Amino acid sequence: MNLREKYGEWGIILGATEGVGKAFAEKIASEGMSVVLVGRREEMLKDLGKEISEKYGVDHKVIRADFAESDCTDAIFEATKDLDMGFMSYVACFHTFGKLQDTPWEKHEQMINVNVLTFLKCFYHYMGIFAKQDRGAVINVSSLTGISSSPYNAQYGAGKAYILKLTEAVACECEKTNVDVEVITLGTTITPSLLNNLPGGPAGEAVMKAAMTPEACVEEAFENLGKNLSVIAGEHNKQNVQNWKANKTEDEYIRYMGSFYER
Repeated sequence: MNLREKYGEWGIILGATEGVGKAFAEKIASEGMSVVLVGRREEMLKDLGKEISEKYGVDHKVIRADFAESDCTDAIFEATKDLDMGFMSYVACFHTFGKLQDTPWEKHEQMINVNVLTFLKCFYHYMGIFAKQDRGAVINVSSLTGISSSPYNAQYGAGKAYILKLTEAVACECEKTNVDVEVITLGTTITPSLLNNLPGGPAGEAVMKAAMTPEACVEEAFENLGKNLSVIAGEHNKQNVQNWKANKTEDEYIRYMGSFYER
């Protein structure tokens, strides 16, 4: 049974333009699901949708939305109201580096909208549909910063912790239903953003050695869907978290994370 047969005709990827979001879109399309691609860069999404439809023989729909705008979900929900929805993944994220008080309030509002409010609105909306039809799946994406915290990137880490803990709880609530919910926690992942900001020399080499491809992250997510509520992607990341919890105090690994950005 492929994903379409199990969950429904359409899946929505919120933050689909590139990287992990694109990998999610390709994965569900490869298993027969038509895809709703949502993000800010409409032309890139149109190109991706055309490529996916031609490659996998599924339909696609593109919705331009800026997740930092508090009313962006209105257009998303309207565009999908008549579709047989069966899958949702929230991949979108936004962060800025700097001390909390040094970051402009407008940036804080944007991060809250992207990482918390828009996420919650989408999760709430599609969970309502899936619960009513007793069929569907959700895979939301968190980050190791949601486990360790993220000094000098504090709101991002807090937002990822929100996604992590909320999705874990909802996943448990769904265990005795036909709706599968999971959160996958990612470490360093080879995305265009990472490559654009990669340091040179040994530091960059070390980052790339530890990094996972988006495709590997997505494959691991689907391997665990319906089996585990919460997954840390990759053996390297699993071992890091085990080491933090076994050998370091909370203060020690918070300071460790802060050492990467401290000025």
